[in-house]
Amino acid sequence: MDGLKSLLTIPNKPANKNIHSEAHYWADVISTAFGERKKFAMYLGTINRIGVSQARQIFSEINDGHAESPAKLFFWMASKKSKKI
Repeated sequence: MDGLKSLLTIPNKPANKNIHSEAHYWADVISTAFGERKKFAMYLGTINRIGVSQARQIFSEINDGHAESPAKLFFWMASKKSKKI
């Protein structure tokens, strides 16, 4: 449990009391990075479907590439990953 607690507390950012799991954490990070906080549930559902490790991999690829519409690219890549599984 200490490992998850260290993920949820980021220096200089207060801990969000609504984050309950690693999937919640990454949905919060990704939706905030893409400027779509109101679509948190959609990101959470996608992350639960494809898995946290796949979501992190897609997110890092998108951040490295500097896409024009990163949210659309994230969901497109997630749909491709979920069909392979």
